[in-house]
Amino acid sequence: MGFSATSTNSAPEAPISLYSANYSAKFSGLDIEAVQRLEEIEPGIYRESLTAKNFLGKIDEQSTFNLTDDQRLLPTEYSYIRSVFGRTKTEVQHFDWQNKTLHYQKNDSHKEAPLAVGQLDMITHRLQLRRDLNAGRSAFAYPVISKGKLKQYSYRVVADEVLETAIGPLATVKVERIVDEDSSGQFTAWLAKDWDHLIVKLEQKKNGDSHQLELRSAVINNQTVQPLNRTQIISDGSTE
Repeated sequence: MGFSATSTNSAPEAPISLYSANYSAKFSGLDIEAVQRLEEIEPGIYRESLTAKNFLGKIDEQSTFNLTDDQRLLPTEYSYIRSVFGRTKTEVQHFDWQNKTLHYQKNDSHKEAPLAVGQLDMITHRLQLRRDLNAGRSAFAYPVISKGKLKQYSYRVVADEVLETAIGPLATVKVERIVDEDSSGQFTAWLAKDWDHLIVKLEQKKNGDSHQLELRSAVINNQTVQPLNRTQIISDGSTE
């Protein structure tokens, strides 16, 4: 289980950018409004969260993490709570770095697994992908603990696109997850090149479930995300 994050560029990590973003979403065909935000809850301690809900149910996903001295993400706790049609599913991952042990709880069951430096959760590995794009890196592979199991998540840049959004046209980079040919899972994301590579659009399919997110509005470091103007679109030279 010697997975490690990789890159082809030694550019320094960018500081954490705080943000709040509103999305229209679909979870398994259900229309949902979603809010995703990254906030500093205590000095040096951060929380990134996604809350999605409609009249049928609610999904809360969040990760609490801090930064190491060399500016690496260090998750401390990840949780996923899904309540739909009155049924609730709860998963919690606690990262005990002192004892190098992951504690995973799903509803009433509990198990432990070894923990190694560099391992991330579902939220922090996507944040690291954004940071690597900001730093100009071109190879993206991360050791991710999901549902208490260690997996390898690798990505590739597909194209640069000007994407039409509720905000207006935004310059994006299209990224997809690299999966085996026989895998049923798909993940594609469009990230805003001019706005800290914030997720603009996301499409995910796995085991018959499908999720989509589309950006409606966002504020990054107290600055409202604005669309490209006509001159920028022409100079970019790409369209969806």
